[in-house]
Amino acid sequence: MRNLNGFKWIYALVILSITVSADIIIDNQTIPGSDIQSITISPSSGNIFISTIPGYDVTRSGTTPPPPGDVAITAFTASPLTITEGQTTRLSWTTANATSCTPTGGTGGWSNRVIALPNSNTIIPINTSGIYNFTLTCQGNSGTPAVRSVTVTANAQPDPTDSCPAPSLVGSGRSWASLFLVNFPRPGYDNRYATIPRTGYYALKFNTGNIVDDGKMSSIETTVTDGVRLGAFSVCPGVFDVAPECTHIWGNGGGIRWATNGRSSACQLKPNTDYYFNITYTNGISGATTTCRTSPCITTLQHVNQ
Repeated sequence: MRNLNGFKWIYALVILSITVSADIIIDNQTIPGSDIQSITISPSSGNIFISTIPGYDVTRSGTTPPPPGDVAITAFTASPLTITEGQTTRLSWTTANATSCTPTGGTGGWSNRVIALPNSNTIIPINTSGIYNFTLTCQGNSGTPAVRSVTVTANAQPDPTDSCPAPSLVGSGRSWASLFLVNFPRPGYDNRYATIPRTGYYALKFNTGNIVDDGKMSSIETTVTDGVRLGAFSVCPGVFDVAPECTHIWGNGGGIRWATNGRSSACQLKPNTDYYFNITYTNGISGATTTCRTSPCITTLQHVNQ
């Protein structure tokens, strides 16, 4: 019987020591058969010994894993910290042991951002001047929530009229709201009479604010006054030397399309900026070129925003 048992053990040992083609799984770690060099069994203890190529480290199952570290926000920055309204800043963050993070405060859609972990960044537009406090709160499996904040200052756009040239014509004007009785970019559709100095210009002032839209301004000849009119959108009153898409000469029809939404072939207006719609019966330079032969010189200003 002993000889028989010994024969069986030797036979088993020989079988296990040959090349292994099947994978071996130990404590949920799979070792491919091609990486196993040999398998032997101790005749005294019955322990199984597996020899592999370098690189495997199998540990005993059932041990308690080390507790995760406390959640932390190791960095939360804004670049730049000071901008001009209408510009952007980049918020960047780096976290440790965070399972989720929540953005709050600020502006530019920060509170709706999806926070990628463990680190990422996003660009925030700031269209209105002010001081904005952006906050990031992160949770983890241990420790109290981590909170970091960063403050960004958005300065108002400089007044472009401070550097405006003195117009060659004498002008008059009023605000957009006082003429149309609503703030820009309204009305959706309306016509209003405007009295233009015979040898000068008329300037209608408005601010684009945060609107993302487009519209069209036209000058319609009245039965009181005929004559050719020159119109232009400009950051300066009485200035008609602007981009071709921002100016128009009226005989009977046509208009100037403006846009803050990037619409092609339109006069592109910046956000939160003062503009003037200027109109004149002259060539915009000399009062002697006026085409208005009556007094007063009246045109109908038509605005469409639909």
